[in-house]
Amino acid sequence: MNDRIMSPPNIPGWMVWVQCICFSVLYAIWALPETILIRHICLIIGALLSLWTIYQYRHSFFQWRAIPVWLIVALFAWATFHLFFLANDFAAQYAEYSSIWKRSFLCGVFGLGFGLSAFGIRLNSHQSRALWPLIYCGLVSPIIVYLLKYFLTRYGASLGWNIPDYLKLYYSSAPYYIPKTAYVCFCLPALAISLGNLLRNIKSEAIINFANLIYLITVIAVLYIFYKENIKNGIVYGVLTFVFFIFFLISNDFKKSWKRRLPAIGVAILVGGIFLNQHIKLRTNDSWRTLLADARVALDVQTYSHWKHIGTEGYPNNEGGSTVSFTNYDRIAWGKVGLGLIYQNPMGYGLIEGSFGKLAKKNWSDSKLTQSHSGWIDFALGMGIIGVLLLSFEWIFLILSLRKGAVSDNIYNPFMLMVWWALISLFFAWITTELSQKIYFDSLILWLSMGAGCHIRVKSPWD
Repeated sequence: MNDRIMSPPNIPGWMVWVQCICFSVLYAIWALPETILIRHICLIIGALLSLWTIYQYRHSFFQWRAIPVWLIVALFAWATFHLFFLANDFAAQYAEYSSIWKRSFLCGVFGLGFGLSAFGIRLNSHQSRALWPLIYCGLVSPIIVYLLKYFLTRYGASLGWNIPDYLKLYYSSAPYYIPKTAYVCFCLPALAISLGNLLRNIKSEAIINFANLIYLITVIAVLYIFYKENIKNGIVYGVLTFVFFIFFLISNDFKKSWKRRLPAIGVAILVGGIFLNQHIKLRTNDSWRTLLADARVALDVQTYSHWKHIGTEGYPNNEGGSTVSFTNYDRIAWGKVGLGLIYQNPMGYGLIEGSFGKLAKKNWSDSKLTQSHSGWIDFALGMGIIGVLLLSFEWIFLILSLRKGAVSDNIYNPFMLMVWWALISLFFAWITTELSQKIYFDSLILWLSMGAGCHIRVKSPWD
């Protein structure tokens, strides 16, 4: 137990390969409509293989390093208890339990076993050189799919190509429509992971290499998607991830290698600044300039009740005399109302998707609300204070425990780096993005369970 890395059971190489393939395929198609069969196949195969890995590590689950595993178990136990003893709408809650929670359980098993086995991917090993590119291809596949669709949608007709519907971009409800939320959920982690690898290489003074070029292209491509789709959440959290990148770049031994790191800091500020500046300049983004004025109106939920109707009865004016931006007004008002509903309903309604609307309808019969547009608030309204505490403790525990291995030179592992940067980016994205639903919640459980698997095998800063 005193070793930096615990001695692992002998995990067959072919098993790690299959788990990596399942993860990469799953991540590549997770956001795409009409792919549920492939998703389920990947989850089931991954979970079955992970059961063997978990069995091999069965004696490791009775030590303090397994706390993240038991927090996930407690979350599922709480959801089960809530269903049978605290349900407000048993039929709806059971339907969600047998769909979202069932898939999330498979993600938890898959992720835990994958985290345990893939942590053995060591830097510069033959296995690492083979498997890490496979995993990374899965991470960037949603980006490649978007860019392909964008090109075909914009230029396909002019080139005389007959483009099938599933290769086109849609901006409203349609069989192959992908919401903006999906781009935040599946592209933001790729941006953060790429920055994490750039950070590692720069600190190791491996600055000029092909891998860094790929990581930089990925970062620019994700920001381009957020810009073209005008995803405000994506731009904000993308820039925040750049802030973390710069902070870690200057926090360790900066004086010894500032000449090498300074250009990287300049490029990061330049790239992030250009996209943020261009984003704000868009005519559709005047809401940034009226944010404070709109917020003052939105916070007065008693005087202005337009937030209940999602725009069907218009919007009030701000102190400048102009109509508030619905983006600012709705989300701020819903946030305040949602926090109030959490206080009124500390045990939660029972649904991780839609509890905000159900509880709002109880208080205001004319309400047309569905979700608060905050993953944290929606989850708290669904699973109550106990549920959100279990989720947040798990998340924060992993972020703190795995940080050293993700940003330092001592116990670097590409898999742990991937998990940590994904968790740190999604933690903040949950604040103002409706990620407490459907496949977004499934993917979160996968990331958290992978982190729990890593944590069992790595010595934390507190050992």
